[in-house]
Amino acid sequence: MELKILMIGFGHVGRGFADLLIKKEQLLRQKFDLSVKIVGIVTRSKGKIIDPEGVDLQRALKTSQAGKTFKDSGLPTTDVLTESLLASVDYDALVELSITNLTDGQPATSYIRIALERRKDVITANKGPIALHLDELKELARKNGVQLRYEGTVMAGTPLINLIRSNLAGLEIKKVQGIVNGSTNYILTRMEEGLEYDQAVAEARQLGYLEADPTADVEGWDAVAKTMILARDVFNVSLSKEAIQRKGISALRKADVERARTENRVWKLIATLEKENGALNASVQPQLLDMSHPLAGVRGTTNAVTITTDFLQEVTIVGPGAGERETGYAVFNDLLAVAGKL
Repeated sequence: MELKILMIGFGHVGRGFADLLIKKEQLLRQKFDLSVKIVGIVTRSKGKIIDPEGVDLQRALKTSQAGKTFKDSGLPTTDVLTESLLASVDYDALVELSITNLTDGQPATSYIRIALERRKDVITANKGPIALHLDELKELARKNGVQLRYEGTVMAGTPLINLIRSNLAGLEIKKVQGIVNGSTNYILTRMEEGLEYDQAVAEARQLGYLEADPTADVEGWDAVAKTMILARDVFNVSLSKEAIQRKGISALRKADVERARTENRVWKLIATLEKENGALNASVQPQLLDMSHPLAGVRGTTNAVTITTDFLQEVTIVGPGAGERETGYAVFNDLLAVAGKL
């Protein structure tokens, strides 16, 4: 079976996904009888490649990593508008990995709409469209008989959404609570180890865990978007950003962390969704956890979510919540699902 893919976005996650396709090419053929052909890569800064015979991924990766444009490397490029490419190129599935916009989800939402309307499956790790427009996009996918997959939007390669959707499908979920932002967890971990807040933020930025403007992470907006996705996926409730009680970690200082340690407790930025008296309460805020709590020992960029159910009580999933290869794997796994191999 051949699966033709059009990619939008070739940043960290896109390159991680492409690298996986190269490394797993033999496994895909031998285990799944699947051949994946990238017929296009669309970017803002490197240009747009369209090649019906299949893009040379090795060359595209080397070009991107070297900071060059695709045209500079002699790859077959085009100046056609992205929307026109989405509407005309021959592909089976769109992999949408453009920059996240948590204000209105654009332009990624429009890209996804065009693909779904053409009856193309869509895979994305972009939180904007999924947090803000999930109901509409799910209905569009259902109407056109295609799949919309977005595992990578919440815990990167750690399969939280698939766990809830498949393995816990027969359970009543009462509460979902966890650490869903690896950047802030890293900052808090380093503060436990003696750094001041500003030092920990600078280090996280230097290591690539934070953008130049860390507001989305440290003020809790990234975790809010993930909470919105989980509210819809787990509890079938659509929440606005304003409906989620939010407080970031920027007010915490080394003295707060040290005081907590003397009390055998630890600060964590916790996202919580809990059903209570027929309502769904939602929050993202720093919480003091006793060291006996299952989330207290989660350190560095690791994410963890505890799911409270009726029959299994508490189920906790722990794993990497960030990283180009980790999120790239979520896209790779969704691709296998789209191909009907899972």
